[in-house]
Amino acid sequence: IWSYKKNYKIIITMDTDGTHDPKYIKFLIEKLKNFDMVVTSRFLEKNSLEDWPLFRVFLTTLRHLTISLLLSMPYDSSGAFRCINCKKVALSDLISAKNDSYAYFWESIFILHKKKYRITQIPVQLPYRKIGSSKMSIKDIFFSIYYLMIVFLKKILGKYNFK
Repeated sequence: IWSYKKNYKIIITMDTDGTHDPKYIKFLIEKLKNFDMVVTSRFLEKNSLEDWPLFRVFLTTLRHLTISLLLSMPYDSSGAFRCINCKKVALSDLISAKNDSYAYFWESIFILHKKKYRITQIPVQLPYRKIGSSKMSIKDIFFSIYYLMIVFLKKILGKYNFK
């Protein structure tokens, strides 16, 4: 909201744990000239997660495939490294995502995708976390799965509001 109030043209979001390399920012902004949102993808190139522990690769891939299948989206939607054109994406659409936790990332892209915003993705190499540790708890994981099922059911029943 603050970025929109300040009349910024672009919002870039990224993690600060060393996994999101700022070298991609220029390319994100360049691609944004033809799109409303640009997201980074860990799945467009092989070995983009090569130094990750096998279990984390499995979980991340499973989450990606599950969200893509259930919500019919071709994007790596659970990552936070993204670029938004504030002049083309309505603030009301960004904040219409109901979840304010980890599910916000995929839910916000789901809403924008359904509202026909032009979204693309770029491949990135994503090294394993360099600083700190994950703040995601088991409770967060189970809530995200539960929330994904709620959104999926609303989608198939035609009850998800895309106004």
